[in-house]
Amino acid sequence: MGISRCLLLAILVSLGVGGIPTSAWPQTLPIPKKPHSKADAKNPEVAPDQATEQQAPQPASAPPPPPPTDPLGRTSPYGCVIGFLRAAEAKDYEKAALYLDEKRPAHETETLAIELKYLLDQGLSTGIDKLSHEPAGNTEDNLRSTRELVGTVTLPKDEDLKIYLDQVKRSNEPAIWLFSHETLNQIPAAYDGIHHTDYGERFPAWTSKIHFFSVPLWRWAFILGSLLLIFALASLLSRVVLWLLKKAISHRLNRNVEESILALKTPIFFLTMAILWVAAGGYAITALGRHYWKSAGIILIWLASGWLLIRISNILTDFLRQRLLLQTRVERATFVSLIGRLFTILVMLVLLIGLLRRAGVDVTALITGLGIGGVAIALAAQKTLADLFGGLSIIMRGAVRVGDFCQIDKVSGTVEDIGVSALSLRTLERSLVSIPNSKVAEVSLENFSFRDQYWVHQVFTLRFDTSHTVLKTVLDNIYQILKDYPEIDKANARARLINLTPSGPQIEIFAYMRRPGMDRAAFLAAQEPLLLKILGAIETAGASIAAPVPVIRMDAPQATDPAATR
Repeated sequence: MGISRCLLLAILVSLGVGGIPTSAWPQTLPIPKKPHSKADAKNPEVAPDQATEQQAPQPASAPPPPPPTDPLGRTSPYGCVIGFLRAAEAKDYEKAALYLDEKRPAHETETLAIELKYLLDQGLSTGIDKLSHEPAGNTEDNLRSTRELVGTVTLPKDEDLKIYLDQVKRSNEPAIWLFSHETLNQIPAAYDGIHHTDYGERFPAWTSKIHFFSVPLWRWAFILGSLLLIFALASLLSRVVLWLLKKAISHRLNRNVEESILALKTPIFFLTMAILWVAAGGYAITALGRHYWKSAGIILIWLASGWLLIRISNILTDFLRQRLLLQTRVERATFVSLIGRLFTILVMLVLLIGLLRRAGVDVTALITGLGIGGVAIALAAQKTLADLFGGLSIIMRGAVRVGDFCQIDKVSGTVEDIGVSALSLRTLERSLVSIPNSKVAEVSLENFSFRDQYWVHQVFTLRFDTSHTVLKTVLDNIYQILKDYPEIDKANARARLINLTPSGPQIEIFAYMRRPGMDRAAFLAAQEPLLLKILGAIETAGASIAAPVPVIRMDAPQATDPAATR
């Protein structure tokens, strides 16, 4: 429902936005020149008022006001035609007559407006949306600058009636576009020569008397029936397309292909409905209806196509990412995810520009303005761009990948995502830390997942009364355990007496456990049996590990000198 509302809102906004009139830029006022030398300033031939002007320059006058705009929207060919059709559709023929370059009596002009609308409803060779939104009109149509061709109406006996607009400039008024006097002179004869059909006669009389928004009830029923038919056909065709896709690629992908194909169901349905919408718009009864149906259908095609592209991109991205992860190529999988997100952003930008252009916005000026302001935007968004390129640098270097356990700027955790702007790190306390990509590229980064071996390092102290023989036995037994353990690298394994402390002899165990790609939890599980064997060897030799607190011995020492006992 949220996507449908967004699509409907975009269609209504694009249909309601007309051409944007171009406003004039204020002219630059000339700056009074200063004298080039002292002699010029002291020239007695200079008039007193000029000397005063040089000494005290006049303040700059206010910029000229913008040119007046036409309240009826006749400043462009598109505004003239669409305004006339809206007024005639609402049966406001007095207002519709204001779009005609005609000086006949009011009742004759209104009749001429009715006849012109009827001829336009018969069908034009070109669409209304192709008309220029600019005040100057289309300057490349090989017509004089004050004339614009709306289209051609086909009459009986293969006769054609060309509909022209003329730009008219009246005193104290802006230049406006009106249906040309030459075209209007041909309207009565063309109207009398065609067969007139009243579709309202095919419906009950009461349906022509009830109006909603100036549209009779029978036409609303016709519109509703057309929408239901389009909806049913679109649903049927989308199901056929989905069935063909399943049959075509089900044997090439994994068993999740059905879920991936079902994700395309909604955009395929809207795209099919939009195509049928445009096709049905050509059979609308009125010229304004054809224009609205076609405009709404094209906007819906744009939105549905973008939605479908984004869904297909997400499916391909997930498929490639899973495939690369199975091949343990995590850095490339992360890069594919980032490219998919950038493609989504690109599709949304293209959609935005296309909809603005469809709404009549001067996209060329917009793109030019973005190009000129690109430097300012880049300076203002230095951090954002630094994060973007920092993320690309991290992925291309392969310094960190999604799923790696690492330490970044003294923060340890598992990398959950490398986005466009930040890296998400899940700490051991299960909190989520977001670090900007630019900072990740600058600070020290320790990736524990790249370890080829795990370091087994234990330092412990035996009791202070451990004899030399027992100590030697403990060292030999521990070294033998390290040599016999299958995952210990025997070239670096050792057990050494490293210090004599007041608490007792101190022993160090140094070894590397060979298991590439092993995470911390797997290492602890593999190290546990080794430590248990070492404790067993210490107990078997008759020794024990010293307590972490001082121990006071209370038994009397044995005498070693016989003379001392006398």
